[in-house]
Amino acid sequence: MRPVDAALLTRTFRHFARKEFRGHSIRYEYLSAAVADRPELGEPLLAAPPDQRRAILFFAAVQYILRTVARDHPLAAYLPTLGGARDVDSGMPAALADLVAGHRDDLTALCATRTTQTNEARRAALLRPAFGRAAEMTGRPLALVELGTSAGLLLISDRYACEYRNGDRVESYGPAGGLTMSCEVRGDRWPSPVAADIAVADRVGIDLSPVDATDPRATEWLRACVWPEHVERLARLDAALAEVAAARPRLVAGEMVATLPAVLSTVDEGAVPCVFTSNALMYLSTADRGRLAATLADFGARRDLTVVLNEASQCGAELFTGRPAEAGPRGVLAVGLLTLVAWRGGRASVEVLARTGPHGQWLEWVQREYAYAPAS
Repeated sequence: MRPVDAALLTRTFRHFARKEFRGHSIRYEYLSAAVADRPELGEPLLAAPPDQRRAILFFAAVQYILRTVARDHPLAAYLPTLGGARDVDSGMPAALADLVAGHRDDLTALCATRTTQTNEARRAALLRPAFGRAAEMTGRPLALVELGTSAGLLLISDRYACEYRNGDRVESYGPAGGLTMSCEVRGDRWPSPVAADIAVADRVGIDLSPVDATDPRATEWLRACVWPEHVERLARLDAALAEVAAARPRLVAGEMVATLPAVLSTVDEGAVPCVFTSNALMYLSTADRGRLAATLADFGARRDLTVVLNEASQCGAELFTGRPAEAGPRGVLAVGLLTLVAWRGGRASVEVLARTGPHGQWLEWVQREYAYAPAS
């Protein structure tokens, strides 16, 4: 391995250990730090396209191997999502090294051909107040169009019951008795648009590789993308897959920016398109994010449009404000901004609505307007 590649892997895994996994996954934090010290362990990740070389992809590939062809490997004993109960200890890096040595080619192939598809259904609780705000602004049914949809679990956000908690205050919205997504409300402001009625006229998702919720082989990759301590997330994923299998939203295979205009052209005139993303745009290059912003602006100049972005600041809000939003830290993917961009009569407006946790576990309502100034 070239020194420059070793240095890249060291920087990548050290960043994820300190900034992304810390406080969210002690096992991935520990393993990521170990790979930063021994970058040869992460060499399969170099097979991924440059903009996909993230530690989360490498560890998803590791879990997939453990779920399929190496179910009895010692590393599985450390991962609760695989039924393991062993605590983090000094044997964990050695177990990872053994797995990499025995399955290097398989790991390399996975990193070369897959992308992380975390498709966390609990993020529906983050999106619901933004959809409610869009419904308030337009007064018309929304046609949901998700970019990076994976299996489409967020396309049926309105079919989940969303429960919000702040101290002693607990409120639920959506259909009673359905699958419940719980979310902590931080701070002293309540996300009041969650109470708005949301009428959905259509729902369609775009993804390079849409996942059929009824295909066990395809959904196993989604399970592999769940972080090891997040057993509750895994159970929620399986329940949400059953919901989406029953709803059968339309999924379209294609590159999200190139495919979007054709999908938008199918939206009935009686509905307002609501294009949304959740932790998906970080997988686009800076140039492609710029192309997406331009495509949305072109459509919005001709027809009313709403856009909901649950993304890190530089991948979402900044595409339409041209500068960092005060609510969002730069360079950190583990804190998102919930942003609503709306075109009405050809005029655009931007609101940063909330700070959000990475897997839907919390939001902090910070609703504030920004001048529309797309990044050049």
